[in-house]
Amino acid sequence: MKRAIYLSFAAVCLGAAAHANTITASSCSSSDVQNAINSASTGDTVVVPGGSCNWSSGVSIPSSKAITVNGGGNTTISGGISLTAGTSGTSRITGFTFTSNNAITTQGSTSTSPFRIDHNTFSEPNSQAIFVVCNGNGPGLLDHNTFNGGSASEMIHNMGMGATDASGWSDNIVPGGPNMLFIEDNTFTYNASGNPAYFWGTSALESYYGARTVFRHNTCNMCQVDQHGTAGMIGARWWEFYENTFNVVPNGNQSDYIVIRAGSGVIFNNHVTGASNNQGAGSINLYEEDSGYPALYQVGRGINQNYSPAYIWGNDSSMSVSSGSSNVVAGRDFIVSTSQPSSMHRWELSTDNASTTYSYTPYTYPHPLQGQSAPPPPTPAPNAPGSLSAKAK
Repeated sequence: MKRAIYLSFAAVCLGAAAHANTITASSCSSSDVQNAINSASTGDTVVVPGGSCNWSSGVSIPSSKAITVNGGGNTTISGGISLTAGTSGTSRITGFTFTSNNAITTQGSTSTSPFRIDHNTFSEPNSQAIFVVCNGNGPGLLDHNTFNGGSASEMIHNMGMGATDASGWSDNIVPGGPNMLFIEDNTFTYNASGNPAYFWGTSALESYYGARTVFRHNTCNMCQVDQHGTAGMIGARWWEFYENTFNVVPNGNQSDYIVIRAGSGVIFNNHVTGASNNQGAGSINLYEEDSGYPALYQVGRGINQNYSPAYIWGNDSSMSVSSGSSNVVAGRDFIVSTSQPSSMHRWELSTDNASTTYSYTPYTYPHPLQGQSAPPPPTPAPNAPGSLSAKAK
């Protein structure tokens, strides 16, 4: 049955590819890029000519079109692209250098197709930067991007369902499933300096409001990963963090590698280089900012606030695991072990109960969307055959 589904999916993709067009924007200006997007149909690729452009107004990819917008690896943009996911296929943003905050904003839902953001560079090394903001708990993939932000940057925001919507805590989550935001094979850097070189809480990822996130096979240079559970607010719901490497510079001071303030999930096989340099010791820290037990959305809670402990295993010994509050307790709210337990408890589906157990299996790596082609070579001149300006003549 699975083979039939895969073959059917492949046939659909090949059919779409056979009818896809490449449209080259007249320039990298926001108006020319938007015009090219407007003329594209699902399956098409919009190629943006090389150069540098400052956008006073943003560019939008609508939910009605599943297209690729490609900078070809030599296009620098100061401005933003808004991507609204639809149900007709994957929209993709690739091959750009972005030099401003809020470079990409996505909107989706649990029923939309996954989007992909890959092979881009995001760079504001002297500013507190937020580069990518994802809304609505739509599935997506961020891969092979390079992020470089200043101190206290929060480079990716996974905003879940939003500050006033707790529905992300009442729907089903399948551990190891596909319907999450996947962040894999990226590099995140804060160029810490000084003596000591303090990391200032700089984050590769911050998640909120019922978000569910998989963060795997990434490199974090003087950056942490944080799941929000700020007092009085809706916390992040589910997280899977594994096979990441955290690099500490000589004279570095990074107190936290992974900070968990809400929800449940798994943390395993993460690594540290330069741990002996770390004047901040470095830890995996789990805590709750509200009082009482159980607090709403706290660590070790799942669907509808039911008990669903987190599991932590196989991380480097230099990554100590600690609780930062009295209502988040090792052995109850989170379980630490040397290897994955043979039987793990969960309450993440409406069909689960207090005795439900499972064995965690990671989702396919690399993510299947990585099977799409890499960014195409540099684009032709605006009047070359196949460009939008040439078609207009």
